Amino acid sequence: MAEAQPRPMHTDFARWYATVGIGDHAAARDARWTGVSAIVQSADRADVEALTRLAFRSRQAPDADTVQALREHFKAADETFEMNGNGRELEVLSGAALVAIMEDTADHDTAAAAALSVTTAAMGGARTPPLPMDLAPFAEHALKRIADANRQRPSLSALASAKTPAVNFEAAVKKLTEAENWEGARHAFPLAAQATQAAVTTLAQQQTALVQRVDQFLRTQDEELQMLWWLTGARSWDCDCAFDAVAPATRPLVFAKELADHTEMLPGPPSISALFARAGVDDAATIRLAPTINAADGAWLRALLGSADPSPVSCPIHFAIIRQLETGVGEAWVPGWAAVTEINPDHTLTPLALANLFYRERLLTLFG
Repeated sequence: MAEAQPRPMHTDFARWYATVGIGDHAAARDARWTGVSAIVQSADRADVEALTRLAFRSRQAPDADTVQALREHFKAADETFEMNGNGRELEVLSGAALVAIMEDTADHDTAAAAALSVTTAAMGGARTPPLPMDLAPFAEHALKRIADANRQRPSLSALASAKTPAVNFEAAVKKLTEAENWEGARHAFPLAAQATQAAVTTLAQQQTALVQRVDQFLRTQDEELQMLWWLTGARSWDCDCAFDAVAPATRPLVFAKELADHTEMLPGPPSISALFARAGVDDAATIRLAPTINAADGAWLRALLGSADPSPVSCPIHFAIIRQLETGVGEAWVPGWAAVTEINPDHTLTPLALANLFYRERLLTLFG
């Protein structure tokens, strides 16, 4: 992201920041927004994870160095910003930063990662961040916006109708005029070459940008084609059986993993819920997470994780799999998992909601 100036302040930022309780100090508020803008400009996946942990007030503290770097953005905008002892202020600013990242249109990957992290951390309402803004609607809107943008067909006519870059030989002509001999020509030729190179570079950049857009569009088309073949075949690749032969309890995990394997770009297609529903993932009854993981094949779960080290905050379902594999099938692993993740073990979800969440976690894991 390459923003030289702070982003336009979010229309609700003043209201959000007022909850910190420092009064209506416009200068401080403007400085904090400058810090938020700086975070958006440089944010990466580590920043998103740290912001998510801060915004959700997780017991799992974010990386200290990352938090220090986040604080430095606010310190750079306002020397009076406290570098410790202002946890509540940092929580609210982290929430505002996540909103700004999710709404950013310059870096779809980081925006999508932030939106995915917010939804998976919330885990269908199991966690509710203590913030003046509701992050979930921002996240869902961002996921839809980015998924739709990834699927916009690039306009080939835009490049075809673009003006050919002008070649400016004025500097070369001036040099040759100053000395109308071979010595003048010797100095003029490099200037002419530079002008030509500049025009060719501009044209090449235009073509490269178009090729990249076409490549992105083709990748999304391939993504959806593979998913449609999966749905048309009505057969699980991992289980090597028909959809209806996969145990209903494990369908959310198995089908989410298989579709995530064929996702080319974050955040995946907007039709993912429909694919799950057509494959037979229920949206009526509700289930607990523990029995679903206990019902899955242990070898499949181990292969699924590989060498991944999932976050208990943004990937609580993957973290549950680790705990179950460590302890064994049953309920013994559940209290420890619940204590670390701060999620009620009796929290229930529909199988379709669980499939969506596990799919999103898989994307965070695969594209991390």
